[in-house]
Amino acid sequence: MGACLAMLGAACGDAPVDPAPPLDSSAHALSSSGDLEVVHAGKDGTPTFIRGQLGRLSPSLTARGAPYALRTLAPRFGLRAEELTVRSSRTDDQGTTHVRYDQTHHGVRVIGGELVVHVDRAGQVYAANGSARGARESASLMRLPLAAVKRAALEGLEQVSVRGEPRFVYFLEPEGLLASAYEVTRVGIREGDPVRDLVYVDAASGRVLDVRPQIHAGMNRRVHSANGSWVTPGTLRRAEGSSPTWDAHIDRNFDHIGTTYDCFETIFGRDSFDDRGASITSTVHYGDGYVNAYWDGSQIVFGDGDGYNSIELGLDLDVVSHEIAHAVTQYESGLVYRSESGALNESLSDMAAALCESWSRGGAVDADVWKIGEDVWTPHVAGDALRYMDSPTRDGSSRDYYPERYTGSSDNGGVHWNSGIPNLVFKLLVTGGPHPRGKTGTWVNGIGMNRAAQTFYFAATNYFTSTTTMSQAKAYTIQAAQDRYDATVVNAVRDAWNAAGVP
Repeated sequence: MGACLAMLGAACGDAPVDPAPPLDSSAHALSSSGDLEVVHAGKDGTPTFIRGQLGRLSPSLTARGAPYALRTLAPRFGLRAEELTVRSSRTDDQGTTHVRYDQTHHGVRVIGGELVVHVDRAGQVYAANGSARGARESASLMRLPLAAVKRAALEGLEQVSVRGEPRFVYFLEPEGLLASAYEVTRVGIREGDPVRDLVYVDAASGRVLDVRPQIHAGMNRRVHSANGSWVTPGTLRRAEGSSPTWDAHIDRNFDHIGTTYDCFETIFGRDSFDDRGASITSTVHYGDGYVNAYWDGSQIVFGDGDGYNSIELGLDLDVVSHEIAHAVTQYESGLVYRSESGALNESLSDMAAALCESWSRGGAVDADVWKIGEDVWTPHVAGDALRYMDSPTRDGSSRDYYPERYTGSSDNGGVHWNSGIPNLVFKLLVTGGPHPRGKTGTWVNGIGMNRAAQTFYFAATNYFTSTTTMSQAKAYTIQAAQDRYDATVVNAVRDAWNAAGVP
């Protein structure tokens, strides 16, 4: 995907473009323009979500590498049309087309700059959202030697090395500066777990701007065994159409992959994690006493556990569905695995775990559906789980109320702990009810598993971008409900987020 995006980014050519026009379409100006509504805006006033009468679709809007019919729309985000490069286009089951663009500058990819344009079946552009925006470029032309860039990306780490050569990019910083930077891929081991990170290093100062983990702790199944080693994929033990091996971890993992595939295909019409029938590669018996499972960007991996904290991770449908959903997220919004976007990434995977367990048991929504990993976690403690979607704070670390979210640097900025907030939103949306600890007075009217799952999936695949926050996710899921359902569902979605205190 990185290579593909790099080529798309280069499609605009190397010739410099004129500076973006002044951003005169602030949130205030847009709000007062009559035919436009600013649903959400950034701290600098640049819109992140607008809707209204935004013009009609022309054939060039979705043409890859062609001039873009964005002359009116792009300036509302302080951009020129030439600075937007098509990444993908999808038409959903409602006949609506969603086109994803990557922002470029002088033909170079801008990391963190994305725009999604939404076109109804009549050809009318009715909404646009994302993080792309006009930004001032640093005046410094200095670039560090690549050796210094690599050292900066590895500082403080011992069992990690750089893979390949750094790639020059621009990086959109939160305060609006467009920094010249290098993207460095680093791999290795950190605290006993495998590492593959994309590190963004300021080209002038060597400052690390951001670290984006790529390892997140389809129907052609291929299950391998690492045989207790730390090497993947290992030995192929069972492929599609072959007989059981009588190794429980291999065979049940194989079955759970099939259940997850069928769940996604039946409910969402999705063909594997990439929606194009990709083979699903899995490795079990990974490592020695390894208490974890992860998607590494190309396959899923499961440890055997240590017999105390967990048994074999691949035996649990929750864990398998959770990891495959990380792959789906990678191929859709690419939610950055850090802070609020990372918490949403984790939560979407927990939602998939609950959905597929419910689906596999005929639509059940009992207590076990809202437990994550209960079949393998702490085998000597009855009735517990790794996480609890119906009462997130029960695990001792997760949050369930946005004003009390974790804001430190541990756990990649609280990706697992803060996932409890959207987890609770989803659970309340399915079953209805109040906040389990009475943090708010909002009562949610449940809409059932199918409509709740369809709403979040529609938002995640058509509205979310890589840096979506919980506040934006609230706006996007409300919009997704409005796209598909009546006011009852729209109000339920809004109330579920309100119940968790998300502004």
